[in-house]
Formats: sequence, structure tokens, C-alpha cells
Amino acid sequence: MHLVLVVPQLLGLPPEAYTACAALGRLARYAPAPTPFPDGLDVGLLAALGCPQDTPCAPLAALGAGFDPGDALVMRADPISLIAGRDNVRLAGRVDDLSTPDTQALVDALNAHFAADGITFHASRPDAWFLTTTIDEAPTTTALPAVTGAIHAQMPRGRQSVAWRRWLSEMQMLLHAAAANAARESAGYAAANGIWISGGGRLREVAPAPVVVCAATQREGDVARGLALHAGTVPLDLPANHASLPVAERVVAVLPKVADVDALHALDVAWLAPAVAALERAALDSLTVVADATGNAAHLWRARRPAWHRRLVARFSPAPFVPPAPGGEE
Repeated sequence: MHLVLVVPQLLGLPPEAYTACAALGRLARYAPAPTPFPDGLDVGLLAALGCPQDTPCAPLAALGAGFDPGDALVMRADPISLIAGRDNVRLAGRVDDLSTPDTQALVDALNAHFAADGITFHASRPDAWFLTTTIDEAPTTTALPAVTGAIHAQMPRGRQSVAWRRWLSEMQMLLHAAAANAARESAGYAAANGIWISGGGRLREVAPAPVVVCAATQREGDVARGLALHAGTVPLDLPANHASLPVAERVVAVLPKVADVDALHALDVAWLAPAVAALERAALDSLTVVADATGNAAHLWRARRPAWHRRLVARFSPAPFVPPAPGGEE
């Protein structure tokens, strides 16, 4: 069995937090240096499954979030908070705490404004926004995890980029004036005053990848669930631990976010230590871990069963796990 574990926020803890997680240290010894993916977890997962580099994420994420775009061109349309400076506009972050009523109000306002432009917004959940468009080709975009600094240079590029930049400016103005955002700001919450588009494509551009997917309903699992549905299988709920995984040729498990040291300990006991032990005794053909730090660049470790002398060294001369630096280098 080839097992892929997707672990959101695993890399965001202080370095000393990993001292007690011996399984991660052993995995890092068995695997080559981690491969960085600046575009985030979704791209790392697709790479782990051998999908082509240009596989669009948005149609898979939409399908996994409960919105079937059919043959429409679909893009992620993430609500974001922008900060206007004297000379530029910068990204403050993705807005993840919208209520369902606020989400519906903002989406309704956007759809009323952009209906004549052939753009339709869809929000499967408050944390899963997409748009479909009648335009034939998606612009070149920057994935949200890769956005740094002033956003101007990272706005849509290529064909139709002028139109998309204009539309994004209109979205900003519309959202800035929305009553839902005024209420959020009065209550001390960040305003959803912009939209970030990315990952555009169509489902027919994605080659089906037969894989068993276990994932809770959360943003980080949308692409994995979409892959399963696109291949004609039903994604499963995440079991309690590694021992309860179904047996199949390829299995993807999207694990809960690692918010603190206690969550890391629970993850280690239920998943990491048993998975690394299974690799060591050849119960797994390979173990891949894809992880990030709170929505930033992801890193991928892929290990096959190590030779006996490497297992001995890893057990009797343990080395602590060192998370990669944010820039992608260890």
C-alpha cells in the first residue's frame, strides 16, 4: 500500500515542539530532502499522486466541496482582506471566519453585479468560494499560499488579464461597501474586502487518479475528495487512527490541523508513529507526508522501506525533526 498523509499546519509549531515526535525524525532520515511546493498543500498532494504539474486545483476543490461545475471553467474565488498602503495594496490574509448569512449576502451582491459579465459566484461553504465564467480560457494566476508582499505583480496575467484586473477592482469596491463588511469591522473582525482568483480549469482537464480518500469536510480536504469523486469513488470519513484505514493500493488521508503541541502528540500517537512503524516492517510500500504551516508553502517527504542498517541508526541514534525554513530550505 502507498499511503499519503496530508497534515495541515504540521510545520507551524516552534522547533522544540517536535522533540518528542520521534516518528517524524525517523521519516526525515528515510526520505530524501523534502520537496517544497510554494503553491501549497493542494499542489503538493497532486504531486504526491503523480498528477501532471499543470493539473488545475479549482475544479477538484469545487467538486470536493459539494459544487459540481460540470464542464464550466471554474476558479477559486477566495475572500481576502486587503490593506491599502501609501504606494501599494498588500494581502492581510484569507478571511476564514465568515458566517453563512454574511457569505450568502456577499455572494448575492457579487452575482447581481457580475451577471452581465458571465461570472457567477458559488459558495459551497463559508470557507469554499468559487466562480464560474463563460470566458474560454483561465488567466495565469498565483496561488494564495504563494502571495507575498504587494499584490500588483501577482495579479492575473496572460490572456484576458486586463479584464480580470478590472473585475477584481470592481469586486473590491463592491465588497468594501457591503453592509456585512461594515458590521464585521464594527465587531472587530477583518473585512472581506477582496477576492483572490486562482487554480482555474475544467474537470475534463484532470486525468482521473484512482485513489481511496479519507478526509473530513474541511477546506484542506476538498481537492482530495474531488479527486476521489472525479475517479468515480466516494470519499470516506477520516477514521480514528492509522490502524482503521481501508486497505487499498493507494490511500490518501487528510488529517486534522495541527494547532498546538497537544494536537501534534495526538497526531503522533494515532497516525505518524504507526505509519512509520508500518513502513519499517514493510506493511507499507511507501509513506508520503505533505505538510504546511498555516496555509503557506507545503513540503513533501516520500520514503520507501529503509534498509535494516538505516532502521538501526534511526532507532539507536535518533535525530530530532527539523521543519524546513519558510523559504523552502532546511
